[in-house]
Amino acid sequence: MKTNFFEHISALEFQGALNLNFIKNTEGVLTVSVFLPNATADTAGNVIPPMILKGNAIELGEGFFNAIAAPVKQTAALFANLDAYQQSLKKAAENSKAELDKKNKANKGKSSSATTNDTDDDDEQDETNNLFSKQENEQKVLAEKEKRYVGVLEQVAELSKVFKYDEAISLLQTCADYLEKAEEINEKSAELLKHKAKYEAFINDLA
Repeated sequence: MKTNFFEHISALEFQGALNLNFIKNTEGVLTVSVFLPNATADTAGNVIPPMILKGNAIELGEGFFNAIAAPVKQTAALFANLDAYQQSLKKAAENSKAELDKKNKANKGKSSSATTNDTDDDDEQDETNNLFSKQENEQKVLAEKEKRYVGVLEQVAELSKVFKYDEAISLLQTCADYLEKAEEINEKSAELLKHKAKYEAFINDLA
């Protein structure tokens, strides 16, 4: 039997994976889950839930692709923007580190070329070196802390993809001591709770 289903899929404006799940109840009503996974470097897009459409075969045949075309296009564009933003942040961080390293080398070069025997000058040089060493240690600690936080967000996103919202929320709360991230953590927890409620309502409707 010939069908133009795949022609419609090909006409949708997205790249990468498009996940479709079909559930049919005893009355012949179909529930379709449409999910476009986030294939970008940014984890923020991973909290976007799937689209849910429900109806009989005729209703879905007439309106399915018209209903999902715009949301799929918008979601794909959002992921592209997130990726570009993430790349810009990464480049800015690399440039900032390179500039700091350059300044540190310049200061160390000035210190090593000094030939004065004045004790006060020696004390000032030691103090400067200690200051840079302290700054480097603080930056290293902050970098490790940020790396752990990003890792947690990635795990939360993966759990959210498979609808394990309770586990995702519990994992997110392990970063509760990150006071500078408190607002972001609270927002993500609230989002996960909303997605959990929608998912449970969807499951209950299928029962």
